[in-house]
Amino acid sequence: MLDTLTTLSWPYVLALFALSVQWLLAVWQQARVGRRPALAYLAAPGLAALLAAPLAQADPLFGLGAALLLIAAHAGGAYRAAPDEHHGRALRWGRPVFLLIAFLGGAAQALRLPPLVWSLWAGLLLLSLGYLLSSGRQSRRRGRVTAPGLTLRFGPLSAPAWPDLELRLDQGQARLHNIGAAGLYLAGWSPSGENGWLRPQDAKGQPLALLPKGATALLSPWPSDQSGVRVWYVRENEPEVALVFRADWTPLNSPQRVLN
Repeated sequence: MLDTLTTLSWPYVLALFALSVQWLLAVWQQARVGRRPALAYLAAPGLAALLAAPLAQADPLFGLGAALLLIAAHAGGAYRAAPDEHHGRALRWGRPVFLLIAFLGGAAQALRLPPLVWSLWAGLLLLSLGYLLSSGRQSRRRGRVTAPGLTLRFGPLSAPAWPDLELRLDQGQARLHNIGAAGLYLAGWSPSGENGWLRPQDAKGQPLALLPKGATALLSPWPSDQSGVRVWYVRENEPEVALVFRADWTPLNSPQRVLN
């Protein structure tokens, strides 16, 4: 059995190469739908640490690299909506930086650098290539998205892998907080125990369609004995994907336990 923490074997190198290609493909796919890496960039130093672990014979580097890869792949903020200027900026800086790092690697062949330096170089090269690929396509300003209506409730729905909304209860009031990476078009909401359809409201009590990132909406009227809520919505940058937010809890003084 190969000891990858003390020997840089070909199977180990090929496995790291496959992980690198997988990450670059994920960055490209996210860029095609207008999202850029955020915490996902941690994959580059993570792979560099995994490459350096057998060269330095340091177990902590292997653990650090694996942890960074897990964060990059599964963290809620791994990718975020790309601003309009990101396309041009990524192309303007990504290409020359990638070519410069690749050139320095070729020129350093004659310097007989320590093996650990090549791990750092590989991480920087992967990071620059990921930034270049994050440019995706030219972002186009979309026309105004029509706020979804009642038909959203009866169509195909899915729950996001990481929540876009957070529910807060305070003195008989319920508030929705947008904790996602983009604005949300709220279609309607209903207490989980009732067949209702209500519109979220802003601070002035007016119907609210678009909930910007970090903003809060009011759910009113809110019965005091409710034990859950359903909210139907779409993301501003993905209006074709219908989503539902579900939250359930155990009512106060309830003789039964409600499993969420």
